Amino acid sequence: MSLIPAKDYKMFMKHMPIVCIDGVVVNENGEYLLVKRKNEPLKGKYWIPGGRLLKNEKLEDAIKRKMNQELGVDVKVEKLLGFFEIVFDKTSFNISRGFHAISFVFLLRLLKHPIKLDNQSSDWKWSKKLPRKLQEIIQPFNGKPL
Repeated sequence: MSLIPAKDYKMFMKHMPIVCIDGVVVNENGEYLLVKRKNEPLKGKYWIPGGRLLKNEKLEDAIKRKMNQELGVDVKVEKLLGFFEIVFDKTSFNISRGFHAISFVFLLRLLKHPIKLDNQSSDWKWSKKLPRKLQEIIQPFNGKPL
């Protein structure tokens, strides 16, 4: 699996949705792991970790890869919660029509500690609540903790 050159990725983002994977990591206290994003979309906001699915990559392999890359942790995939679709106004490439993402969301448990962030995030925390925007788009929770 190889990364797409930035110029090509910008073109793809401009013309089509991008398939992503996101992880809802829950601890034994029912808290959610959130990371503070360094880049658009949602720069400076806390969100769940995740990213782009690569060609020929299975969804569960992708979420494990992203958790290892972004957090330096191994995870157990509990289940696929569902998916959401969102168009973010801002992108790291300043694309006029925004960033259209379709994201598969997994419920995860940490297997390896400690958390060691990569360059995508500036901070992390445990939170009793998911970000409001995420609560609005992930319906399986129905406002209740997992």
